[in-house]
Amino acid sequence: MNAFIDMKILVFTGGLGNQIFGYAFYCWIKDKFPQQNIYGIYNHKKLSEHYGLEINKWFNVILPQSHWKATFLTGIMYIVKHLCPKIRYLDLNQRLCINENALIYFAFKLSNKYIPQYNWITWKIDEESLSFQNKQTLEVIRKSESIFIHVRRGDYLSPKYIARFEGTCSVEYYNKSIEDIKKHVDHPKFFYFSDDIEWVKKNLPFDDAYFIDWNTGENSPLDMFLMSQCKYAIIANSTFSYWGAMLGRKKELVYYPTRWINSEFGNPHIFPEDWKTY
Repeated sequence: MNAFIDMKILVFTGGLGNQIFGYAFYCWIKDKFPQQNIYGIYNHKKLSEHYGLEINKWFNVILPQSHWKATFLTGIMYIVKHLCPKIRYLDLNQRLCINENALIYFAFKLSNKYIPQYNWITWKIDEESLSFQNKQTLEVIRKSESIFIHVRRGDYLSPKYIARFEGTCSVEYYNKSIEDIKKHVDHPKFFYFSDDIEWVKKNLPFDDAYFIDWNTGENSPLDMFLMSQCKYAIIANSTFSYWGAMLGRKKELVYYPTRWINSEFGNPHIFPEDWKTY
């Protein structure tokens, strides 16, 4: 292993929200180990479950480079892990970096401990090239007391994820958050973002509301961009809307669901102290 002692390898997976957490961890580990060569493994199979590696398409970021040596070593270490589960060269925890001196890390760490405090990530959006609908919506968002509300259903209702998310992010959460924010904001304009707008219209109040449902497929990150330009936020239990609230315009008030996930480990430590929960 001496030949690899100056190396750190980060394995990236997941959708855009998870990739942003992965990039945050990369920034953190790069600062912590400035003398190390850091490489990235971009798991095509896992990334293709969403829309592939897309963070560098939408944000001004410089990702760690791939290298055959890192790919080869990661493959060997994953095989060894099956024989020796406690091998110290891997840190595959998805919440915290358990072993800072590991060789290979799962880049997605769901913790605000690794989010840099400096201006570490910015949008790569040419606003002039936006569609008419997006331009028009963006103008209203910037000129109003704009509140985005994100409702994620879709894959959360699939057999793969339903046990993890069933019963979280309830209608009651949205209703309480909407009622509370109305106490703090005069003349609010609500912008609903969802993969199930019909469900939203049937279950949630929508006076003076806009429904954003045209940014689909590989253009879905434009929803996150529009969210990031709003003044207030009511997020789903989704890293997608989490970053919609965290990035871009500084939010004056953000709400998040009390139960983020059905897990014995409870909620992740990702929420700023001034955010509100119901």
